[in-house]
Amino acid sequence: MKTPPPIHPNVLTAARLPMAPIAVGFMATQTTWGYVTAAALALILEITDIADGQIARRYGSVTPFGKLFDPFSDAFCRFTLFLGLFSIGVADLWMIIVICFRDSSISFMRSVAAVRNVVVAARPSGKLKAIVQGVGTQIIFLALVLFVLAPELPIPPELPWWTMLIITIVTFGSFIDYFIGNLPILRAAWHEESQGPSGSEP
Repeated sequence: MKTPPPIHPNVLTAARLPMAPIAVGFMATQTTWGYVTAAALALILEITDIADGQIARRYGSVTPFGKLFDPFSDAFCRFTLFLGLFSIGVADLWMIIVICFRDSSISFMRSVAAVRNVVVAARPSGKLKAIVQGVGTQIIFLALVLFVLAPELPIPPELPWWTMLIITIVTFGSFIDYFIGNLPILRAAWHEESQGPSGSEP
């Protein structure tokens, strides 16, 4: 008999969803405690992101739903945080568009592959993107906190923007990698012959 996990990984995954908008709300105040609270919530988001996967694997709680729910939660939370950073001038609009374009495109590729009973495997660039986004987000929030708590520190004021630039470049690179890697599937789907209303060839 399997030992049940102390907390179901899907519960941790779901708990992240409201934390991201709350973090953005505190961030939008542009106050000292607003930044501190947002930074703390962003750190909790990353910790729970790591914890839910480890719990699922350790206790054999990996489910088909969890495999879809976890990346959705990750994308939702990080994109929400990036929108918050855009709202306070840390990120540029084109950066947010690139990140949104990448995640939407990968979701589309997975949908196309699923229709053809093919699983789009995770690629190293996707894991690198996740690491860079996670670490980069923490660097940005730490810088925002130090700007207000320790303004005497010689931290370049452009550090958050340059960090966002690196995040954006790596994210776009991940899109290119996924696109090239799944091009045969996309090409096959593109040239697939249309079917009639009943599903048979016209």
